[in-house]
Amino acid sequence: MAKGTSFNEDLTAKLRDPEFASHYLMAAIVDNDLDFLPIALGDIAKAHGMSKLAETSGINRRTLYKVFDKDANPSFELVTQIMDHLGLSLEVKPKNKSKKKKAS
Repeated sequence: MAKGTSFNEDLTAKLRDPEFASHYLMAAIVDNDLDFLPIALGDIAKAHGMSKLAETSGINRRTLYKVFDKDANPSFELVTQIMDHLGLSLEVKPKNKSKKKKAS
C-alpha cells in the first residue's frame, strides 16, 4: 500500500485487476461465505464504477445496488451478466482428491 493511501483506496485499486478480483470473489466461494459473496461482487463493481457498469450492462443502478446487498437473492443469470461486464466468469472444475485410488 502506498504511503498516504487508505486501506479502502488500496483495495479499490486492486479490485480493478481481474486477477485480484477473481481471487477476492473466490475466497468468499471457497469459504462458503454466502453472506459476503454479494458484498464482494459489489466491492468489485464499485471499483469499476457503478454508473459505468449500469451503462455497459443495461442494468439500472438501483437494481445493481439491490443485487449487492447481503440480503439480496439475485438470479444466477443476473449475477453472471454482471460478472461478464466486470471481466469475470465462473468456472466449475472437479475437486482435487486427497486420497489416491488403490490399484486393483
